[in-house]
Amino acid sequence: MATRSTHMKRVNIQRSTEVAAMIDFLSDLDSGTGGDYDGFNSFGIKLSIQLRGQINSYRAGKIAQLLGKNLNKKHLKKFIKGNDHNYSMTAKDVDDFVNSNLEGFIEYWNFSKNVYIQSINKRLYDK
Repeated sequence: MATRSTHMKRVNIQRSTEVAAMIDFLSDLDSGTGGDYDGFNSFGIKLSIQLRGQINSYRAGKIAQLLGKNLNKKHLKKFIKGNDHNYSMTAKDVDDFVNSNLEGFIEYWNFSKNVYIQSINKRLYDK
């Protein structure tokens, strides 16, 4: 039988895996690609290319919150852009875009998160 310590290690690993999945998800948004999963279009997210270069640390945090994941500032440092970066969308424009495609974003996030979790669970439980 597994000890409490073993269970807590597994829970913490899964939590860390979800953070990594969210960071990759937000990176895909910022690059406008949609990752390895046939792009965002297959999840009903239209014109995701508009978000290329529009995700900064504040916007990334807000998107993560909309999807039910709170990230600390350390994780969001990846999205800091220089003072000379020009945004073509305001924070409200990005928020409106995400809300208008929220169902697709949730679908994509759940799919992406599950891929990460399945791979880590396979490693954890196949030992």
